[in-house]
Amino acid sequence: MHLYVPKTGRLTPAMMEWLFQHGQRTDAPEPYWPVRRVKPRPLARMLLQFDPTLIATPGHGEDVELQFPMPQLDLTLHVHDRGVILFFPYTVDTLVRVVLGIAYTYIRYLYDTAGFWSYDPQLNVLSYGDDFNSIDETVALMEALLPRMIQG
Repeated sequence: MHLYVPKTGRLTPAMMEWLFQHGQRTDAPEPYWPVRRVKPRPLARMLLQFDPTLIATPGHGEDVELQFPMPQLDLTLHVHDRGVILFFPYTVDTLVRVVLGIAYTYIRYLYDTAGFWSYDPQLNVLSYGDDFNSIDETVALMEALLPRMIQG
C-alpha cells in the first residue's frame, strides 16, 4: 500500500499514474508533484508515538523503516520523503485478516492525523482512511486475485 498526502486533498488515478512514471525522478519541479513532500524522521517519530512497539531502523538517505514487532506477520512501514509504503505479505491464510486489520489501523491513523490517502497497486484501489470497514471486501479481492497473480 502506498500512502500519500495529495496536494488537492484528494488522490486520483491520474496522480498515481504520474507518480509511477515520474516518482523516481529528482529533477521534477515541486509544482508538478501531485503529493506533498514529507519529512521522514518526524513522520516516523509520530508513528512511533502512536505505536511505540514498532522497531525503527535507518533506511536509504533520510528514509526510515518501521517493523511491526511480530516477524511472522512481516509488516513494515517504509517512510520516505513523499509518504509511506506499507509492506505486508499478500497471502490467503488465517492471518490475512489480522495483518489487514493492523495495516488499516496505521492507514486510518495517518489519514486522521495527516490527510494520507492510500493506493493498493495490486488491487488497483484508491482509498482514504475510513475504508476500515472494507477489510472483508479486500480479503475477498485478495482471495479472488491472488491465484491469478501467482499463475500469471
